[in-house]
Amino acid sequence: MSKDLYKVTARIIYKLGARLDSSETKAALSHLRRSIGRDISETVEIWPLVFEEIPEEYLSTDGIPTRQENAILASLQLYALHQQGKSKSVHESSGNSIGKALHEIRTPDNTALDRRFNSLITSGNFKELITHLRHLISILKQESDTKIDYAKLADDFYWYQISPEYANHMRMRWGENYYFYQTKEKEGEEDAE
Repeated sequence: MSKDLYKVTARIIYKLGARLDSSETKAALSHLRRSIGRDISETVEIWPLVFEEIPEEYLSTDGIPTRQENAILASLQLYALHQQGKSKSVHESSGNSIGKALHEIRTPDNTALDRRFNSLITSGNFKELITHLRHLISILKQESDTKIDYAKLADDFYWYQISPEYANHMRMRWGENYYFYQTKEKEGEEDAE
Protein backbone atom coordinates (compact mmCIF):
# COMPACT_ATOMS: atom_id res chain seq x y z
CA MET A 1 0.00 0.00 0.00
CA SER A 2 2.62 2.49 1.07
CA LYS A 3 4.83 2.06 -2.00
CA ASP A 4 1.82 2.50 -4.26
CA LEU A 5 0.81 5.70 -2.45
CA TYR A 6 4.34 7.00 -2.98
CA LYS A 7 4.17 6.17 -6.70
CA VAL A 8 0.75 7.79 -7.17
CA THR A 9 1.86 10.99 -5.44
CA ALA A 10 5.17 11.08 -7.31
CA ARG A 11 3.35 10.62 -10.63
CA ILE A 12 1.10 13.64 -9.95
CA ILE A 13 4.03 15.79 -8.83
CA TYR A 14 6.17 14.81 -11.82
CA LYS A 15 3.25 15.65 -14.08
CA LEU A 16 3.15 19.14 -12.55
CA GLY A 17 6.94 19.54 -12.36
CA ALA A 18 7.48 18.67 -16.00
CA ARG A 19 5.52 21.72 -17.13
CA LEU A 20 6.06 24.35 -14.46
CA ASP A 21 6.10 27.18 -16.99
CA SER A 22 2.74 26.26 -18.57
CA SER A 23 -0.36 28.25 -17.71
CA GLU A 24 -2.26 25.02 -16.95
CA THR A 25 0.30 23.98 -14.35
CA LYS A 26 0.41 27.45 -12.81
CA ALA A 27 -3.39 27.39 -12.54
CA ALA A 28 -3.34 23.89 -11.00
CA LEU A 29 -0.75 24.95 -8.41
CA SER A 30 -2.77 28.06 -7.63
CA HIS A 31 -5.91 25.94 -7.12
CA LEU A 32 -3.96 23.62 -4.84
CA ARG A 33 -2.72 26.54 -2.74
CA ARG A 34 -6.24 27.96 -2.45
CA SER A 35 -7.54 24.57 -1.35
CA ILE A 36 -5.32 24.49 1.76
CA GLY A 37 -7.42 24.27 4.90
CA ARG A 38 -10.60 23.51 3.00
CA ASP A 39 -12.46 20.22 2.87
CA ILE A 40 -11.78 18.24 -0.29
CA SER A 41 -15.50 18.43 -1.12
CA GLU A 42 -15.09 22.23 -1.46
CA THR A 43 -12.16 22.04 -3.88
CA VAL A 44 -13.76 21.04 -7.16
CA GLU A 45 -11.01 22.78 -9.18
CA ILE A 46 -8.38 20.25 -8.08
CA TRP A 47 -10.46 17.10 -8.48
CA PRO A 48 -9.30 16.36 -12.04
CA LEU A 49 -5.64 16.64 -11.04
CA VAL A 50 -6.03 14.40 -8.00
CA PHE A 51 -8.77 11.93 -8.84
CA GLU A 52 -7.62 10.97 -12.33
CA GLU A 53 -4.41 9.53 -10.85
CA ILE A 54 -5.73 7.92 -7.66
CA PRO A 55 -6.48 4.18 -7.82
CA GLU A 56 -10.08 3.21 -7.19
CA GLU A 57 -9.25 1.50 -3.88
CA TYR A 58 -8.04 4.86 -2.51
CA LEU A 59 -11.33 6.60 -3.26
CA SER A 60 -13.99 7.22 -0.64
CA THR A 61 -17.12 5.09 -0.74
CA ASP A 62 -19.05 7.15 1.82
CA GLY A 63 -18.15 10.76 0.99
CA ILE A 64 -15.61 10.98 3.82
CA PRO A 65 -12.07 11.38 2.43
CA THR A 66 -9.88 8.30 2.88
CA ARG A 67 -6.47 8.40 4.55
CA GLN A 68 -4.91 8.05 1.12
CA GLU A 69 -6.90 10.98 -0.30
CA ASN A 70 -6.01 13.12 2.73
CA ALA A 71 -2.33 12.20 2.51
CA ILE A 72 -1.98 12.82 -1.21
CA LEU A 73 -3.96 16.05 -1.17
CA ALA A 74 -2.07 17.50 1.82
CA SER A 75 1.26 16.66 0.22
CA LEU A 76 0.22 18.25 -3.09
CA GLN A 77 -1.02 21.37 -1.33
CA LEU A 78 2.27 21.80 0.52
CA TYR A 79 4.20 21.12 -2.68
CA ALA A 80 2.18 23.88 -4.41
CA LEU A 81 2.90 26.27 -1.53
CA HIS A 82 6.63 25.48 -1.62
CA GLN A 83 6.72 25.66 -5.43
CA GLN A 84 5.22 29.15 -5.57
CA GLY A 85 7.64 31.62 -7.17
CA LYS A 86 10.18 28.93 -8.07
CA SER A 87 11.16 28.02 -11.62
CA LYS A 88 12.65 24.61 -10.74
CA SER A 89 10.77 21.83 -8.99
CA VAL A 90 11.07 21.72 -5.20
CA HIS A 91 10.39 17.97 -5.24
CA GLU A 92 13.04 15.30 -5.52
CA SER A 93 12.80 11.56 -4.95
CA SER A 94 15.59 11.49 -2.41
CA GLY A 95 13.70 10.50 0.70
CA ASN A 96 14.52 13.98 2.03
CA SER A 97 12.09 14.37 4.94
CA ILE A 98 10.75 17.63 6.27
CA GLY A 99 13.09 17.14 9.25
CA LYS A 100 16.15 17.04 6.98
CA ALA A 101 14.93 19.98 4.93
CA LEU A 102 14.37 22.13 8.02
CA HIS A 103 17.71 21.01 9.40
CA GLU A 104 19.37 22.73 6.44
CA ILE A 105 18.11 26.14 7.58
CA ARG A 106 18.55 25.46 11.30
CA THR A 107 21.26 27.36 13.14
CA PRO A 108 22.48 26.61 16.68
CA ASP A 109 20.72 29.70 18.03
CA ASN A 110 17.51 29.28 16.05
CA THR A 111 15.17 28.74 18.99
CA ALA A 112 12.17 30.12 17.08
CA LEU A 113 12.53 27.44 14.39
CA ASP A 114 13.06 24.79 17.07
CA ARG A 115 9.84 25.87 18.81
CA ARG A 116 7.91 25.69 15.54
CA PHE A 117 9.38 22.28 14.75
CA ASN A 118 8.53 21.00 18.22
CA SER A 119 4.96 22.25 17.78
CA LEU A 120 4.83 20.34 14.49
CA ILE A 121 5.98 17.03 15.90
CA THR A 122 3.70 17.28 18.94
CA SER A 123 0.60 18.02 16.86
CA GLY A 124 -2.46 16.33 18.31
CA ASN A 125 -4.16 15.53 15.02
CA PHE A 126 -3.68 15.53 11.26
CA LYS A 127 -5.26 18.95 10.68
CA GLU A 128 -3.00 20.54 13.29
CA LEU A 129 0.05 18.80 11.79
CA ILE A 130 -0.75 20.25 8.36
CA THR A 131 -1.27 23.74 9.80
CA HIS A 132 2.14 23.72 11.52
CA LEU A 133 3.80 22.25 8.45
CA ARG A 134 2.26 24.91 6.21
CA HIS A 135 3.95 27.63 8.29
CA LEU A 136 7.28 25.80 8.27
CA ILE A 137 7.15 25.31 4.49
CA SER A 138 6.58 29.06 4.12
CA ILE A 139 9.73 29.71 6.18
CA LEU A 140 11.69 27.05 4.30
CA LYS A 141 10.87 28.41 0.87
CA GLN A 142 12.08 31.88 1.86
CA GLU A 143 15.30 30.64 3.45
CA SER A 144 16.70 28.14 0.97
CA ASP A 145 16.41 26.16 -2.24
CA THR A 146 16.04 22.93 -0.31
CA LYS A 147 14.01 20.20 -1.98
CA ILE A 148 11.69 17.76 -0.26
CA ASP A 149 10.50 14.32 -1.27
CA TYR A 150 6.81 15.22 -1.35
CA ALA A 151 5.81 11.68 -2.32
CA LYS A 152 7.54 10.47 0.87
CA LEU A 153 5.70 13.21 2.76
CA ALA A 154 2.39 11.79 1.48
CA ASP A 155 3.52 8.38 2.69
CA ASP A 156 4.34 9.86 6.12
CA PHE A 157 0.93 11.52 6.23
CA TYR A 158 -0.79 8.22 5.49
CA TRP A 159 1.00 6.43 8.30
CA TYR A 160 0.42 9.34 10.68
CA GLN A 161 -3.33 8.82 10.28
CA ILE A 162 -3.19 5.04 10.89
CA SER A 163 -2.48 5.04 14.62
CA PRO A 164 -0.73 6.96 17.41
CA GLU A 165 2.06 4.37 17.29
CA TYR A 166 2.77 5.02 13.59
CA ALA A 167 2.47 8.77 14.18
CA ASN A 168 5.14 8.47 16.89
CA HIS A 169 7.45 6.58 14.51
CA MET A 170 7.12 9.41 12.00
CA ARG A 171 7.71 12.05 14.67
CA MET A 172 10.81 10.24 15.89
CA ARG A 173 12.26 9.98 12.37
CA TRP A 174 11.57 13.65 11.64
CA GLY A 175 13.09 14.64 14.99
CA GLU A 176 16.20 12.56 14.35
CA ASN A 177 16.56 14.15 10.92
CA TYR A 178 16.12 17.66 12.32
CA TYR A 179 18.35 17.45 15.40
CA PHE A 180 20.81 14.57 14.99
CA TYR A 181 22.60 15.68 11.84
CA GLN A 182 23.37 19.09 13.33
CA THR A 183 25.25 17.36 16.15
CA LYS A 184 27.15 15.13 13.72
CA GLU A 185 28.29 18.12 11.65
CA LYS A 186 29.56 19.93 14.76
CA GLU A 187 31.48 16.87 15.88
CA GLY A 188 33.04 16.58 12.41
CA GLU A 189 34.11 20.21 12.50
CA GLU A 190 35.69 19.79 15.95
CA ASP A 191 37.55 16.66 14.79
CA ALA A 192 38.97 18.58 11.80
CA GLU A 193 40.47 21.26 14.04
